[in-house]
Amino acid sequence: MQPNPPVPHAATVDDKGVHVTTAAGKSRTYSGGEVMTLTQVIDLADGSATLCQASTDTALELMDDAVQLASDCEELIADITAKGVGSNLIGKCEVLKEQLDLQAAAAKKVHDQIEGGEEACRTASANAEARHGGIFRAVADSPLTRPAERDFYNAR
Repeated sequence: MQPNPPVPHAATVDDKGVHVTTAAGKSRTYSGGEVMTLTQVIDLADGSATLCQASTDTALELMDDAVQLASDCEELIADITAKGVGSNLIGKCEVLKEQLDLQAAAAKKVHDQIEGGEEACRTASANAEARHGGIFRAVADSPLTRPAERDFYNAR
């Protein structure tokens, strides 16, 4: 079951701060610092999602490398067996292959977990943007320079 989508807050600005009314009818006044913190949280969540994306790519590369090395190890075991070399060397190669298989599985698990984290960060950023976007627009459209500097919010 999917959660309900975020509902935007209504906001107005006066010399006392940013007055926000939620969809549930609750009111709250935000200071300039709190509005800036909301912006930073949204940007941080988006930045975290980007970092997660890079980490998933790295985990996927590590998984592919481990799979390739395990395959190379398997070929080496076949070559050693065909040449009749001692069983001690074959046993060590088999242990190495098992470790590479475990490493590939662990990299896949990390990849999947980070991928879930990336999705959560992107969703949190998008939901916060949708929910609090009215606050940023109210500040940007206000003729007042407080609670925040207009140029900071005009970029939104």
